[in-house]
Amino acid sequence: MDEIMDHYGQVIELAGDDRALVRVRRNSACGSCGRCGGFFGDPEKNHEMLVEVNNPIGAKAGQLVRLEAKASEMLMAAVLLYFVPLMGLLLGLVVSRNWALRVLPTINADLFGIGIGLFTMVLVFFVLRLAERRITSGKRFKAVITAIIREEEIPEHVIP
Repeated sequence: MDEIMDHYGQVIELAGDDRALVRVRRNSACGSCGRCGGFFGDPEKNHEMLVEVNNPIGAKAGQLVRLEAKASEMLMAAVLLYFVPLMGLLLGLVVSRNWALRVLPTINADLFGIGIGLFTMVLVFFVLRLAERRITSGKRFKAVITAIIREEEIPEHVIP
């Protein structure tokens, strides 16, 4: 069974029939794992983030809500965002460097490999960006509002 990650936040605005924009509070237990944007930037400002979520229960703007997200989908999103571009960089670097050593012996193969590797990584990011709307348009990779709650129902380990 897939592990579920609970988050808490406030609905900022409705974003369609069954979607909402929610200001989510980061759990203190998350530390700085990076899944929720806590890895980069000012740690003082990373305790909240805005996310678009599925809203099957019809929560309204201003209401406090509990969200659930599948850990496996969060991991898959992290793989797409970090691992796939890194593989593009490494594959582009190794293949183009080896090609340059055989075909273009007069140029610096290492610099050529780095350049093509960086180009490949940027290309992968571009393709992912183009596919983003299609990937995120469905219910996959989105948290789901599961309940409307009161302030006192938010656990202590959630950063206020």
